[in-house]
Amino acid sequence: MRKLSILAVLLLLAACGSGGLGDLGGILGSPSPSTPSSVNGTVNFVDTSAQRVDLNVSYVNNLRSSQGNASIYYDNRTQVQFQGRNYSPADLERGDEVSVHGYNDNGKYVADTITVTRNVRQ
Repeated sequence: MRKLSILAVLLLLAACGSGGLGDLGGILGSPSPSTPSSVNGTVNFVDTSAQRVDLNVSYVNNLRSSQGNASIYYDNRTQVQFQGRNYSPADLERGDEVSVHGYNDNGKYVADTITVTRNVRQ
C-alpha cells in the first residue's frame, strides 16, 4: 500500500511539472481574441492532420529572454507569408524561423499570420 501511495505522489508531481507542447499561457500571458499577441520560433514539426505547428520558441517576459516548446494551431484563415508571397502552413519546414501573430481560441493558440523570417533552404 505504501509503494502505491509513493507511486501516486510521484506521478502527480511529474504531471504537474511537465509543461508540454501548446502551453503558451506562460509565454504570452493567455492571449485572447481581443488581445492578440506574437511569438517567434523555429519550426520543429508540422502536423497537417492536427493543423498544428510545433515550435521551439523564444520570448521575452518581464525583460528576461527564455526558450521553450509550444504548439501553434492554424485554420483555413491562417496566412503564411514569405518574401511578399502567401503559402500554406504545410509548406513550412523544420528549421524555418517564423514570427507568429495569433490569439487564444478555447485554450489553443491559433495563428492569424505566420511570417517566415528565415527560410531553412536559404
